[in-house]
Amino acid sequence: MGDSIEAKECRDMIDQVQTCGRRSFIACAASGLLLAALAPRGAAATPENGPTPAGPTPAPAAEPVRSIDELGVDLMMVRLDASEFLIDLRYRIKDTAKAQPLLEQKVKPVLVNEATGDRFYIPQVPKVGSLRQSATAKQPAIAGRTYFMLFANPDRRLKVGERVTLYAGDSVIKDIVVR
Repeated sequence: MGDSIEAKECRDMIDQVQTCGRRSFIACAASGLLLAALAPRGAAATPENGPTPAGPTPAPAAEPVRSIDELGVDLMMVRLDASEFLIDLRYRIKDTAKAQPLLEQKVKPVLVNEATGDRFYIPQVPKVGSLRQSATAKQPAIAGRTYFMLFANPDRRLKVGERVTLYAGDSVIKDIVVR
């Protein structure tokens, strides 16, 4: 039987998981779950199954554009991981009070490709939950700690070198280059 490319990649990731450390294991397992959960081609895209195929989306006028310094974070990196099926965004907290909009569980961050208008969402994986870190009353944010958000990149639409904008509640960070 002929296997699809995704099935072969999934088997390869499972083989790699056996030799991975704990953090790598989580990323490998999450990417495998994402491959299995992605909607078939031609299905309508929703926040649950991937980016919308629509053209460029204008930024909402009511949202203020804030610089990274005003958000109290240092943007560490935005890169493609897991065979380019995940977009890994990492940031370090400088000021926990200012960074609160990025850490709230109610806020659903969205990455938008500035050139094509494709939207990328954080997937909600069964039994694992949202693939991002957030602050709660039991686990408040800690200054100096690095936090992450993993966005789904179905069909590998986002490429290295493209620019994206992060929308998280009222916070907007523009012109982020994907590495």
